[in-house]
Amino acid sequence: MTRAEALIHALCALFVIAIVCGPRCARADDLTDFEAARTRYDRHDYVRAADTFRTLVGTDPPRITNALLVLESRKYYGASLLFLGKKEEARVQFRRLLQQEPGYALDPLAFPTEVVALFDLVKSEVHREVEHQREQEEALKAEVERGVRAAEELRRYNLERLRTLAEQETQLTQNSRWIATVPFGVGQFQNGHKGLGVALAMSEGFAAATSIITFIGYQRVADDNPTASEKAETERIKNAWYKSNVASFTTFAALALIGIIDAHVRFLPARVRATPRSLPPDLDRWVREQGRAPGPVLRF
Repeated sequence: MTRAEALIHALCALFVIAIVCGPRCARADDLTDFEAARTRYDRHDYVRAADTFRTLVGTDPPRITNALLVLESRKYYGASLLFLGKKEEARVQFRRLLQQEPGYALDPLAFPTEVVALFDLVKSEVHREVEHQREQEEALKAEVERGVRAAEELRRYNLERLRTLAEQETQLTQNSRWIATVPFGVGQFQNGHKGLGVALAMSEGFAAATSIITFIGYQRVADDNPTASEKAETERIKNAWYKSNVASFTTFAALALIGIIDAHVRFLPARVRATPRSLPPDLDRWVREQGRAPGPVLRF
């Protein structure tokens, strides 16, 4: 083997070793730096401890990648800052620690009261923020669900409207004032007031028929040539027929006048009538399927 080949093999070996051992060496350096900073903290050298911890977790993202080392570094970094009088910076580190691990707790035997008190205060704030965010998310979720339900109800309502429109054929009929003047409830039927029209037709028809019958009876009695003994009875019967005729005709005239006045007072220039019709089988099946399953909202 030549010297050049030996050099190439040596370089390849070094490259492989660097690839295999590089991350481990980096992790070993992180742990070494953490232990150094922790030693300075234990010696109450908070200035140098804070500087070392700053190199580990003072950047975003932190220089170290091990999650446990990040938590421990932030804990001691925050305590060091608090001892240096930098309370707000300490709060920031405690907050970031709790955002990473919300259930984290300090050992009250390992840290002074003021450190534990500040940590617990920040923990309470973070928990309140998390709870508030959760409530907002639940409220938003409920609002979205209400919107979905409302949209589905609107879709079904619009679908039912479409079906109703498709199953009915509307016809526009122009009404006449002349027809409204006709008695026997004709004007009421034209306006669509069928109940009153039937009542007027029956009552006016009965009164008209009675008037005609009583008039015929009166005429027959009037045309008779009674004897002297029958004259008084004939006059009585004739007067009865006459009174009945006048009463029935007056009733007919009054009912007819009431019907005509009502027809003109409530006159409708035009009427829209809906005629039912069946949907084609394929369209009817599609409408039923759409009514059972959610789908896009149809708006008008």
